[in-house]
Amino acid sequence: MRVSTSMLQQSAIGQLQKQQAALAKTQLQLATGQRLQSAADDPSGAASAVRLDQANAQYGRYQQQIDTARNRLGLEENVLADSVELLQRVREIAVELNNGTQSAQTRGILANELKSLREQLVSYANADDGQGRYLFGGSQDSVAPFAGSGTVSYAGDQQQRLLQVTGSRTVADADPGSEVFLRLRDGNGTFTVSSGANAGTAGLKSARLTDASLWDGGSYTLSFSGGNYEVRDAGNAVVAGGAYAEGQTIAFRGLDLSFTGTPADGDRFTVGASAQRDMFAQIDELARIAGMPQDTAAQRAQVQTAMHQSLSAIDNASLHLSDVRAAVGNRLAALDDAESQNGAQQVETEAALDQIRGLDYAEAATRLSQQLTALQAAQQTFAKVQGMSLFDYLR
Repeated sequence: MRVSTSMLQQSAIGQLQKQQAALAKTQLQLATGQRLQSAADDPSGAASAVRLDQANAQYGRYQQQIDTARNRLGLEENVLADSVELLQRVREIAVELNNGTQSAQTRGILANELKSLREQLVSYANADDGQGRYLFGGSQDSVAPFAGSGTVSYAGDQQQRLLQVTGSRTVADADPGSEVFLRLRDGNGTFTVSSGANAGTAGLKSARLTDASLWDGGSYTLSFSGGNYEVRDAGNAVVAGGAYAEGQTIAFRGLDLSFTGTPADGDRFTVGASAQRDMFAQIDELARIAGMPQDTAAQRAQVQTAMHQSLSAIDNASLHLSDVRAAVGNRLAALDDAESQNGAQQVETEAALDQIRGLDYAEAATRLSQQLTALQAAQQTFAKVQGMSLFDYLR
């Protein structure tokens, strides 16, 4: 094999380039803090790192979902709190209206306040998340869900948007308005009591369900005559009856009713299953009651019965909103738990990635020093050899 001067120089240059490349790689590792700069450095480790990177990216997406849900649920909770406070004012007005000292003028003022509160409640129900999406529209959240100055209509649906917040958990980011504001019932939520144009002064004092197993949801008529009472069902069959004294409890089908005042002969009260009545209509009903005449004792008794039922409905509406708010609070707690769980898993993933990619700085610094020393020695040797030829060795 022939060895020429150019071959010796090329070999020396090749060695210098390899040492320079190794040095540059070590410098890059120290600059980035990463041992792996390409898949070729550790194919198996690089594949594992890719999988861990994908897991980390997924945790990031989960966090985005958590932030979105937390924002929307926080806003919903605020709306529900404001709505409960609004209903508390509605109840206070109902109590004021039930005061016999109110004049027609003051009742009119209170009725107007009720109408204003009802419009305020509609605006609460149309709250959005600041991103153009309505909180209570279900999956149809691009348009305001509630509309109407009379009967309120609902443009949303009954769906909930579920956001994936961990690998195994989803959380609804809001509640459909149909479940929050519409699916309520009048009376005490089980049955209602209403009076006709009675001539006596008997007004409803209390209406309680004492045995749900006996209540059949039917329609019944309670009538008074000659100091007695009688309860008949929709088929006109007598289900209860007897002598009546003011203030006594009348019991039938698992219900207990009591009245103040004295009924006149022929006075009637109708008892039936509670019907669906949305929250807006409940406030409208209270405003209607405020406009009922109260000039006579009989009229005031009729207002008392209607007001009793309206107050029960408002109380149930407040309890319903409180229940929805509690459920929102549970979901917010679930988001905190999911965030903590994802954070712990992300820490483990980062630790695994560091094991694969992480750089041992002490080893790398020692290696850099050795490579610099070796490169400098090689450069000095090359500089001396570069000006020589084989003839110099043959002399």
